Amino acid sequence: MAKNWALVIGINGYNPLNFAPLKYAKRDAETVKAFFEDAKFDEICCFTDDSPPLVMPNGAVIPTLPAYGNLITFLQDRFEKPFLSTGDNCWFFFAGHGERHADKDYLMPMDANARGNKVIAGLLVDEVRQWLTRSGADNVILLLDACRSEGSRGARGIDPTEQQGVITISSCNPTQKSWEVEELQQGVFTYALLESMQLTGERSCATVERLGNYLKQRVPELCQRYGKAPAQVPRISVDPIEKQHFILIPQCARQADIDLMKHEGYRLAFAGNLQLAEQMFFRANVAARGMDSQIIDALTEIRIRMRGGAIVSPTSASTESSTARSGMETAATLSIGGIVDETIIFPFTPVQPIESEDDIPLESEKKIQYRRLRNLLKAGNWKQADQETYKVMIQAVGKTEGDWFNRDELPNFPCVDLKTIDRLWLKYSKGKFGFSVQKQIYVECGATLNGQYPGDDIWEEFCYRAEWISGEHLVSYSEVIFDTSAKEGHLPVCKGEICFMWEEYFFPSLALRLVDCGG
Repeated sequence: MAKNWALVIGINGYNPLNFAPLKYAKRDAETVKAFFEDAKFDEICCFTDDSPPLVMPNGAVIPTLPAYGNLITFLQDRFEKPFLSTGDNCWFFFAGHGERHADKDYLMPMDANARGNKVIAGLLVDEVRQWLTRSGADNVILLLDACRSEGSRGARGIDPTEQQGVITISSCNPTQKSWEVEELQQGVFTYALLESMQLTGERSCATVERLGNYLKQRVPELCQRYGKAPAQVPRISVDPIEKQHFILIPQCARQADIDLMKHEGYRLAFAGNLQLAEQMFFRANVAARGMDSQIIDALTEIRIRMRGGAIVSPTSASTESSTARSGMETAATLSIGGIVDETIIFPFTPVQPIESEDDIPLESEKKIQYRRLRNLLKAGNWKQADQETYKVMIQAVGKTEGDWFNRDELPNFPCVDLKTIDRLWLKYSKGKFGFSVQKQIYVECGATLNGQYPGDDIWEEFCYRAEWISGEHLVSYSEVIFDTSAKEGHLPVCKGEICFMWEEYFFPSLALRLVDCGG
């Protein structure tokens, strides 16, 4: 099976001359460690105010008081050479003070000092990422519940800057605080994180994408419930973007999650990105418990390709001599990363990739055709795609072109269709346009996803962020920017000659429906 390794840090006892002591950062780390233990992680290294010493693989004993010297010594010794491999996960959790100084993000050990023009004994987030990537794991996950002071964790949040091969989930935006809540006896972010990781069935947050979506909704809700203002909204950075489909918690994965990773694996293999395709299929295989023959066949061929093996079609393969065929089977001999404990010889079966133009499933509850919308988006015809979006959406609620939407139709909008439309916009805009992008901006502006009008101040800020206001008025359709120079979330607007659906009393209902549908 894939290995899971984790470094968990939680600090309460800061020097009060430098930072306000915290109440629940240590407990946050301990609860995360307990979750990882229940999930059968292979190794968990924990640094808190009173954690026991660690014995390193080389026999060295390292104190775990989370001071700068102890942490640096550990990072240098443990990451001296790779100890994980393809398919493995390297997790890092930090609860404590963080600070952004001179455009650089720091995590503050117990003895750090950030007064004046210098940060003394601070851990640069970029350097932590670099240490973790030396582990050899192809999946590095940073969970940063940083920035707390006087009931919050600092004055500015950590900016989850995209770094190759790293998934970073930060507890709040760079301008926000990360709150601790007396009633929960935890940080809001960590509470929601642990909650999300234990959901099962249709509500499970097994993938990076669904985990991020859940946190962006749940954390502001908890802030509002416990009177913490302004609300914090987590930030997620994923590189490459395809890793948003990674299954982080295999035991909570749904069949749909496995199918989506298979789908992405076929697409990546077809496009020639064999390394990432291998990661996709490997993780899908972990979630499928090694029981999916299509995944095993795909892994076999991908690894043959990566070793420089020829690609053989079923027809040509059947005409080869038995000697050549036997050689092909030998080339396919491999151990699937521990999913199959012993080495097995697999017969050569070429990967059956989906057609490149259909790399988003065009699914519909209402039997609506989405090929035209896909083709328009793929060609970058944003205006026509926007108008086509209106057409397919009005069909999805059982009306004909030229009709108007009623607000009460959106809470029951078919989920499969809503997610298909959103995924198409997300893919072909490279994550810049789409309903879920708009919903994220809406929440970041302080809106609560309850389907109700959020108030003039929040709505205006949202419209400014989405560039739906020009000067002092909502943009007319002639003012909509139908190219990628527009701001994030600017499209779709679905206006045309018929309907400007993204009105203040329509969009909240759509945003709520998107959440209900798991998007």
